[in-house]
Amino acid sequence: MTHTEFCRRDRFVEIKKFRLMLLDVNCYLINFKNNSFLIDPGSEFKKIKKYIFENNIKLKFIINTHGHYDHMGAVPELIKEFDIPFYIHEKEEGIITDPKKNLSSTFYSNGLSLKTYNLIKGDFNKDFLISGMDVMNFPGHTPGSILMKIEDCLFTGDVLFKDSIGRTDLPDGNNKDMNDSLRKIKLFDRKLKIFPGHGPESTIGDEIENNYFLKSLNY
Repeated sequence: MTHTEFCRRDRFVEIKKFRLMLLDVNCYLINFKNNSFLIDPGSEFKKIKKYIFENNIKLKFIINTHGHYDHMGAVPELIKEFDIPFYIHEKEEGIITDPKKNLSSTFYSNGLSLKTYNLIKGDFNKDFLISGMDVMNFPGHTPGSILMKIEDCLFTGDVLFKDSIGRTDLPDGNNKDMNDSLRKIKLFDRKLKIFPGHGPESTIGDEIENNYFLKSLNY
């Protein structure tokens, strides 16, 4: 069952987290500088829609950390309902259009191939769509996995979890790329708060100290 797990305000960022039924994906509804948008709406379109309508939220766009089905299952319906753009990294195009690679064919026979999307290009996009929102390509789990930094909040998708990391044995995953990405993450400000694609929140400092996968890597 979908539920709003928390609502919090970190300085100028309001974060509402939904833990969705399909594989317990964390979907985040963000309000930053009067811009409201969704990160990784993986399932349960009707309940997300209901919350948005009941709270009179003016949704401006959707952005995904990567293209696996458990993170994008509700995207087509949300695009249609709210007439808003959807953004994902250009290196994910081959995943979001291929039901086998995005794993949707494992959940239902027809699978999902996205037709409507906008591609994010490059390794680093400063002030992407909103001043103060940075988007960074951190490959490994998938080639186009992104991290989003807003103020002191870091949305890590399936790259980094509390005490763990994302898998690299799925289509287009790459262990070397993941290790390179984790080395870069270890250089981030330790005070950054982590909001992952699955599981509870953490900080960069806590993960450097306690996450085996980060501790085992040399710079």
